[in-house]
Amino acid sequence: MGLRRLLVVLIATALVVAVSYGGLWLWRQVPVNELSRVDALQQVRVKGPFQAVSQRQVEEILLPFLRRGFLTVDIRGMQEALLRHPWITEASVSRRWPRGVEVAVSEASPLAVWGDDKLLVASGALLPRPEGLETGQLPELAGDEEMVERILLQYQALAGLLTTRDMEVRRLTFDDLAGWHLELVSGVELYLGHDELLERVNRFLTLSRGVLAPHLEKVARVDTRYSNALAVQWRDLEKTQ
Repeated sequence: MGLRRLLVVLIATALVVAVSYGGLWLWRQVPVNELSRVDALQQVRVKGPFQAVSQRQVEEILLPFLRRGFLTVDIRGMQEALLRHPWITEASVSRRWPRGVEVAVSEASPLAVWGDDKLLVASGALLPRPEGLETGQLPELAGDEEMVERILLQYQALAGLLTTRDMEVRRLTFDDLAGWHLELVSGVELYLGHDELLERVNRFLTLSRGVLAPHLEKVARVDTRYSNALAVQWRDLEKTQ
């Protein structure tokens, strides 16, 4: 029983710590006379992954609403305001008796880097790149923004085909003149032309498991735009065979 009571005390203490930041933040931002009402808000808990959206950004969105009392705070307005942030996909706001509000947000999932200042998310939308968000493991996609849906579909098809570590997609771009250009995690570049991408990549994969297998570390570029052949440029020899 002694151990159980100790655990209960520790859990209760942890809960107090979890809500204290919201309470302190609210008291510092709102004039004391506005908090003197019987139904004044005293605790605000904000939960979320806080990767693309910071906790401070969420608090700034909520602040205009928190000058209302517990009973009169605009729950729907808070939720709608949060959902106007481009990176917030879901938001729930609820009262917590006796004088608290609990907020939880979900963020869009970044799928790829797009150019210097945008990220492509799973929904297919291009969103502004949040400052400080780590994107080192994400592939890079590029092309005309009007083609974002097509480029995403091609990336998803290639990602399903290229599943081993060195063969994963690092960068996929499309240019009207040159067509598709693919760079693998291993550093190998493939020129794929304008059509039959999966067939051309499959042709390269077949050779990479066969005659090219002992020499893959030396391969710099592969041009697959020939009907029945591949042109290989070596890293060290710098010549095409």
